[in-house]
Amino acid sequence: MLVGGNDKTINIYKFEGGKLSKQNSIVTDSPPRSIDLFNGKLLMGYKNGSISELDYAKAVKANPRARVIMTSHCDGEVWGVEVCHLDNGEVRMITSGDDNRILAYNPKL
Repeated sequence: MLVGGNDKTINIYKFEGGKLSKQNSIVTDSPPRSIDLFNGKLLMGYKNGSISELDYAKAVKANPRARVIMTSHCDGEVWGVEVCHLDNGEVRMITSGDDNRILAYNPKL
């Protein structure tokens, strides 16, 4: 389970044997607003409009550093991120934000 908060962290929890245990915390530059896990990569959208990515395997280790892939979603916060496969096999990253826009990207994988 991935949980983001206004304290500028994303906490990673594991549910096992009926118990929830914290695995790690990722310190971020801005409060996270949206998180997507796809193909072993975390995609994170922040209050400052930035989007970053991080390998999930690195996220559960000490002091992970996410790579910023977009510095601003126009005029504000990133409210949603989603990665989807098209029928032709292509991948799209879809974002939404408080700038009242939905953007679709064709990422280089």
